[in-house]
Amino acid sequence: MYYHPSTNQVFTLHGEIRSALWASASVIFESVITDAALAEAGVFPVRSERPEAQHGEIIEPGAIEQIDDAWVQQWTVRATTPEEQAAIDAATKLPVPQQISSGQGREALYNVGLFANVQPSIDAIEDADTKWRVQNAWDYRPTWERQSPFVAMMAGILGLDDEQTDQLFIDAAQL
Repeated sequence: MYYHPSTNQVFTLHGEIRSALWASASVIFESVITDAALAEAGVFPVRSERPEAQHGEIIEPGAIEQIDDAWVQQWTVRATTPEEQAAIDAATKLPVPQQISSGQGREALYNVGLFANVQPSIDAIEDADTKWRVQNAWDYRPTWERQSPFVAMMAGILGLDDEQTDQLFIDAAQL
């Protein structure tokens, strides 16, 4: 990054510098632009040490200041607004897998403390046909499909809403 203090312009590419200075001051550079040629034209390299953002923070560029004979990009750290955080969370959220192995699903249920609730919940199903189908799927189905009736029924039995079920599938796919 380069800075032209007299015009407050910031450049990232030499081509931008060529175009801007030729148009405004008729400055012509050799085919290779050196730092010395840039300094002669009043354009200087900028040092930048961007801080790390923590969850709930946004890092924004601040002023470019001259410190100890060097131009340095300053940074501002601020808290995100609820709207910004929601957008960041949505952009960084992993996609929901549509299928996981039963082993992944069982381990994910164990990890959130729900595995021990499964069998008593199946046992509590009153309709014999439904109970057999759910037990059969729980015991023998090699994969769980996110949109399957089995997953919908198990989520309901365990008290999981759609968002929690999606997160369970995301977590299970990581195992």
